[in-house]
Amino acid sequence: MSNTVTSQLRKSIVKVTGKIMQQIVYSDTRKKGLAVGVKICYTKYPQSVIDEVIKDMESKGFKHAYTRYNSSNNLQTYWHTVPGQRFCFYNK
Repeated sequence: MSNTVTSQLRKSIVKVTGKIMQQIVYSDTRKKGLAVGVKICYTKYPQSVIDEVIKDMESKGFKHAYTRYNSSNNLQTYWHTVPGQRFCFYNK
């Protein structure tokens, strides 16, 4: 079983929302490589879902760094222009 931030976040979102994730997910390192940011593209969760996902991830041993909604901006790369919900957690 994989224990990466991205794979465990997917499982937490499915657990909390009760829906199979079909969204595009993009992840990259953050906080000088100590954390992983995961963007769920074209998705914006209500605060109640965000809170439950964070709680579930923390129960797995991941430390929450931040969560925010990224809207479109003028950066050159495609993934930066796609809006979506970003979760960032420190690795175990």
